[in-house]
Amino acid sequence: MSVTNNDEVQHLLSLLDKAASEMISLGNQSTFSYFDTCEDLGLYIRAITNKAKSGEVNELSKLWYVFAPTGTWDDSHGSQEIANEIFEILNRNYKPD
Repeated sequence: MSVTNNDEVQHLLSLLDKAASEMISLGNQSTFSYFDTCEDLGLYIRAITNKAKSGEVNELSKLWYVFAPTGTWDDSHGSQEIANEIFEILNRNYKPD
């Protein structure tokens, strides 16, 4: 895992907040994935984001699988623009081992 600059981390956290809100707003819509509903996925993203905000940035690697192409985010029909930007940062800095 490479070291990121604080601005990039803050940008990623901001994007993740938007992604969580997007999924939560979709409510009980199915994700066709491990998560039963879009709201469940949004709450998961928010929980990981909050851990990262508290200094546990290593938790962000868990979101790599959510935002990877053809991953959970795609199965939930989330915004492709936000997913691509999030994945680019995650793939560069928080790719799981």
